[in-house]
Amino acid sequence: MNPLEIFRSYIHYLIHPFSTHESFLNPDRFEGESLVKLTAYESLITSWVFVIVNGVFRVITLNFLIVFLLDLASDSEINYAGIINLEEFPAFYLIVISSIVDIIFYPIYGMVIIKFWDFIFKMYGNLMEVSGDISQKSHDILCVYFSSSILKIVPIFGAPIQSLASMVLMYAGIRKQLNASPALSVCIILTPMLFGLALICLITLLVMISL
Repeated sequence: MNPLEIFRSYIHYLIHPFSTHESFLNPDRFEGESLVKLTAYESLITSWVFVIVNGVFRVITLNFLIVFLLDLASDSEINYAGIINLEEFPAFYLIVISSIVDIIFYPIYGMVIIKFWDFIFKMYGNLMEVSGDISQKSHDILCVYFSSSILKIVPIFGAPIQSLASMVLMYAGIRKQLNASPALSVCIILTPMLFGLALICLITLLVMISL
């Protein structure tokens, strides 16, 4: 596959999620479009590229900030020693380590996400008696979902924008692929939170019983 075509398709996934899922469901109607259809795992690997770019960008930005502070302290007559210790930058090492961890473990995290949401979509799909290959529909939803990672390269506000966009992309996929209502689509997206809340309540109940 041509990397440029993959990138263009990734942008299309992000900007036009509803039409993308429509083309996945009805490929005959979109024969003229040169849209590359990625699997969920191919989309995960593509999103990894932007995670790497984001990690490198964070380290470079922080490095420039530290160099700027050092130059400012050396050129200024004001004694900054009482304000900030320019000899030690624990935040720098923390960000470097977190960036490396993000890059190394992102594929593993992504595969866990695929398995988890595949289970959730199959569960709801069977309950809703969705026709067709539910597993394929699930992977198509996640394929588009991972395209939000391209927003990670946006400075400063990339992470929160990416989180919001990923939810919108998942909503579009659930609406189109599972043919769910708007309210049910939101409930499906919130399922992990409901599972987490139920687990906390169960642990709390067990602790109270044991006391």
